[in-house]
Amino acid sequence: MDDFVSLLNHLEPGIVIFDWNYKIHYINRSILTLFADFSASTIFNKSLIGLHHKESADKITHMLNLLNTSKRQIPFSIKILSKDNQYKYLFIKLISLLSHNFNESLFCALLYDITAYISDKSMHLLKIPVGIKNEIRLIDLEDVIYVEADNVYSRVYTARGGFFSGLSLGRLYDRLPHKYFFKIHRSYIVNLTKINKVFKGQGAVYVSLQGEDKKLPVSRNRSREFLERLGLK
Repeated sequence: MDDFVSLLNHLEPGIVIFDWNYKIHYINRSILTLFADFSASTIFNKSLIGLHHKESADKITHMLNLLNTSKRQIPFSIKILSKDNQYKYLFIKLISLLSHNFNESLFCALLYDITAYISDKSMHLLKIPVGIKNEIRLIDLEDVIYVEADNVYSRVYTARGGFFSGLSLGRLYDRLPHKYFFKIHRSYIVNLTKINKVFKGQGAVYVSLQGEDKKLPVSRNRSREFLERLGLK
């Protein structure tokens, strides 16, 4: 909890208030720092979706649809490209607001720039951001047992259970150190240091991981490289 409070004390969220048509009504000054390519007047003339490239815009639209169904805060992560061609990672929480005018639906987006907390200069992830209720939790890489695809997002498994990440499996794998992490299947990334057993038979390969009952499959086209990495071939 102390780490979480310390993290929040160092992160000043960008705040955007918008309606169901994505028209932006209010922002705070931090938004102008996060989206330095736009002036305040430009932002108010754009929709929320207009601030993002297609992949991020599609994710925000999808999350807003989930918010309309769940009526609770929705956390997720996106990547944006700044004007100096540097990537930033934003952790976003979407919140449905109550209004005295019940015919008006307003929403709040809280945007946290977590790039410095999850990346090094080589753009490798140092931690994986996950959403747990109303918190941003940053998972240490050494605690990760494996990662599983969850539709277009992913779920990160540690000894404490599985946690939702707004990053796709492919994007996570691109940013993880391949010295320790291997994508054994289109749906799974494993921490090589957490492997207990390897099972081979009838052309199929499976792995058993620390603290996990189920075996994970290794794709045929990845099995040779995987076994070589482990010194088994």
